Amino acid sequence: MAQISMTSLMDAGCDATLADRLGQRLEEGDAEGCLRLLRAHRCDLVEAMREAQKPIDVCDWIIREVEKNHD
Repeated sequence: MAQISMTSLMDAGCDATLADRLGQRLEEGDAEGCLRLLRAHRCDLVEAMREAQKPIDVCDWIIREVEKNHD
């Protein structure tokens, strides 16, 4: 697990603080602490994705309404 690079953590959307905390846990061999942090980060990413999806869904609805009323 220590093969995980800072680049990979940044690619996973980790900010520098979280990447440092994860790196520290990896160096200490604290797999459970690392997994806890990663799972919490993943939950945050999923929530952000859901929030970003809302305006897309509304935009799609508006497009359908305009198309429906334009025909």
